[in-house]
Amino acid sequence: MAYAEFTNVPNVQTLIDLVVQFAQANGWTVERNNLVGANRTATLRIPGVSDYVHLFNTDQLSLRSRISIGYDGSATPSVQPLVSPRDILTYELAGPFPRLKLFANGNAIHVAIAQAVAGEYRHHTFGVLEKAGAYAGGTYVDGTYWARTGSYSGMLASNGSNVVLFGHNTSTTGCGHVRADSAEDGRANSYSRICNYYNSTLDAEGQAGSGVGSIYQSTTSSSYDSMWLGYALGGCDENTFSGRSVLHPIQLSIRRPGTGVYLSPIGRVSGLRACYLEKLEPEQEITIGEDTWMVFPWLRKLAMSSVTNAPPASGNYGWAVKKS
Repeated sequence: MAYAEFTNVPNVQTLIDLVVQFAQANGWTVERNNLVGANRTATLRIPGVSDYVHLFNTDQLSLRSRISIGYDGSATPSVQPLVSPRDILTYELAGPFPRLKLFANGNAIHVAIAQAVAGEYRHHTFGVLEKAGAYAGGTYVDGTYWARTGSYSGMLASNGSNVVLFGHNTSTTGCGHVRADSAEDGRANSYSRICNYYNSTLDAEGQAGSGVGSIYQSTTSSSYDSMWLGYALGGCDENTFSGRSVLHPIQLSIRRPGTGVYLSPIGRVSGLRACYLEKLEPEQEITIGEDTWMVFPWLRKLAMSSVTNAPPASGNYGWAVKKS
C-alpha cells in the first residue's frame, strides 16, 4: 500500500498527471500521458492483470475515465478497441484543489479530491478487484457524479443522475463500469454498469451492484433490497468497543440472466470501506490493529436536503481508505 498528498493543485490536467505518476510508482505501466492545450489523455494498465484504463479531461469540470480491452495509441478513449460504453465522470469539480490525496492498495487506486468549497469532496477510483473466482475481467472505474443544481442535495429517492462511488442510480448517467465476462452466460468482452438498480430484464449492458446507498434511498427506492448498506451504516452498526462505525467492505456482484434477479459476487475493492462519520471528521485517521485508515465524506458531512439548489451533502455517510 502507498499514500501521497499534494496541495494547491491548480487544475484538472495537473491532477491527472499526479495520479498517473503515482500509479506508475505503484506498479502501473503508463502507455501514454499526452497534454494538448489544457486537456490531458493518459492510458494505464498492469500487464497481464488489468485491462487498459484511460484517464482524461475535456474541460475543467470533470475527471473522466474509460476501460478498454484493446489499445490504439493514436485513438481517443471513446473509440478504443472493445471500449466501455460511456465516459465515467467525477463531476462537478471546482478547482483549484487545496488537497489531493492518493491511495494505492493492491491493484486499486483511490483518488480523494478536496474541493475549493471547504469540507466538500469528490472521489475517483480505478483498478482490479480482488476477484471472486477465475474469470476474464475485474477491471473497474468509477467516480462521484454530482451536479450542483437540481431538486436534491443529498441521496434521497432517485436524485436524477447524481451518484456516489459504487452507488445507486436508476439511469445510466454517472454509473461506473466493471468488466466481468461469463462463458456460462455467453458474455465476452462484457461491461456491467455499477448502479445497484436491477431492471426486470437483463439488458445488453450488464448490471452490477455493491449495496452502497443511503438509508433514504433504502427506504424509498423500488430496489431497496439491493442497498442494504444504508441500513447498516445509518441504523445499526455502531460497535460497543469504540462507539465508531464498522468499516464495511465494498463487494461487487453482477446480475445473471434469467427470470428474477439473481446475483453472483465477482470481487471486492481493495483498501476501501464504507463507514459512518457521526463520530469522525473528514480526513481523520483511525488505527485498527496494524492498519491506519483515513476517512472522507461521500460528498460533504452536511445534512441532506430536498431544497432546490441546496449544497451537495451526504450526511454522515463516508469512505474509509487504507493509508498504511
